[in-house]
Amino acid sequence: MPPRTSTARTRQAPGHAAHDDSDSENERFEARLKEAAAARARLKKAKDDRDKKREALSVAFQRSISTIQNRVQKSITKYKDLHTAMHMRRLKHLQKAVETRDEKLTSIAKKLVDMQAIMVDHGTQLGILYSGRRRDVAALAARASAQAKVRS
Repeated sequence: MPPRTSTARTRQAPGHAAHDDSDSENERFEARLKEAAAARARLKKAKDDRDKKREALSVAFQRSISTIQNRVQKSITKYKDLHTAMHMRRLKHLQKAVETRDEKLTSIAKKLVDMQAIMVDHGTQLGILYSGRRRDVAALAARASAQAKVRS
């Protein structure tokens, strides 16, 4: 702010009084300018400090976010690996169960074929035995009838 000086001539007695007022006013103006400059410097320093703190907080925040994201990603990976391992274990267990079932079915089928062959053999033998018995019974019946005719 410029010094307040009047452009009108003052009616003072000749001397140094008017000059002293002007010097005093200029000194006050210079002092206010220095105060304003110091205040601006303090404000600039405060702003720079604030900006540095903001930047440091921003970097710390980004680092924290990155750390959290990495931890979450590792957790997800571990979960997926665990989940995959569980599924693989279940699949292997099921595969083993299916193989065991197939072995049992194969064993049962072989036993069934063997039993069917034995039953066919037994059927054939029984058929032969029964046919021989029928012949024997027919021969006995013929003898008994012949004896009955002879006795009668």
